[in-house]
Amino acid sequence: MSLDLHNLAWHRSAGKLIMQLNRPAFWSSLVRVLNEYVQIDNWVVLVFGDQQVQVISVPEVADAEEVDALIQRYVKGLFLLDPFYIANRENPQSGFFHLSDIAPEHFLTTEYYHRYFEQYISVDEAQYNVQLDADRTLCISLGSHVRFGPEQITTLDIIKPWVMALMHQRMCFETELEKNLSEPPPWSEAIIQLGTQITTREKDVLTLLLSGFSNKEIAGKLALSAETIKVHRRNLYNKLNIKSQSELFARFFMPKQEHHAANSSLLLPIAEK
Repeated sequence: MSLDLHNLAWHRSAGKLIMQLNRPAFWSSLVRVLNEYVQIDNWVVLVFGDQQVQVISVPEVADAEEVDALIQRYVKGLFLLDPFYIANRENPQSGFFHLSDIAPEHFLTTEYYHRYFEQYISVDEAQYNVQLDADRTLCISLGSHVRFGPEQITTLDIIKPWVMALMHQRMCFETELEKNLSEPPPWSEAIIQLGTQITTREKDVLTLLLSGFSNKEIAGKLALSAETIKVHRRNLYNKLNIKSQSELFARFFMPKQEHHAANSSLLLPIAEK
């Protein structure tokens, strides 16, 4: 279905959404409207904050495993490896974003991709962001089992002003927002426990490595040479007594029992590029 300023169906849908702003089913209604133009297989509404994420809404039809993965894995630490979260923290802003525009070079080889994205989001993802204040960003993430085509991305971008305005107005009715802030993720506690074992720069490199950025990309972000990043990477592995990125992921993002079980079947180290 094509969309332009004269499309009466869109204006009718937008009017209905405005009338539902104060109703519990608003987010589901918004996604149903978007799904008329773009295939959406899963979605979630979040608030990104400093070192934490809050879940605002999930589909009523989401199964228990999917919700458990979101709450127990993503919210408790994996969000730190989410390309959308990383991009938002680096440059907090409102807008529409597509995975292909922000994903790091090695995203498809990361443990985050294999252990979370591939299983619960699938193939592609797009996101609308609304900056609420200096720290918090309201996000609606749209996942798909197939890649969004250029026409679909263009459509989502065209209706961006409508969607973002509706999202912003909806927050007047999210009365539980301040009461349900998530606890600091285990990642932060793990870093604190390392104390002076790794340097601040090594912590920066560690986070970017886990997120799928190549040595070249990390060098660009940290204004260092690729060779310096390789040195930091070797030092990190030596200090943490690990040999692969899989072990690095397990060290910080898997429960201890899973960590030990995974040691017998770790993936091969990812080649430095």
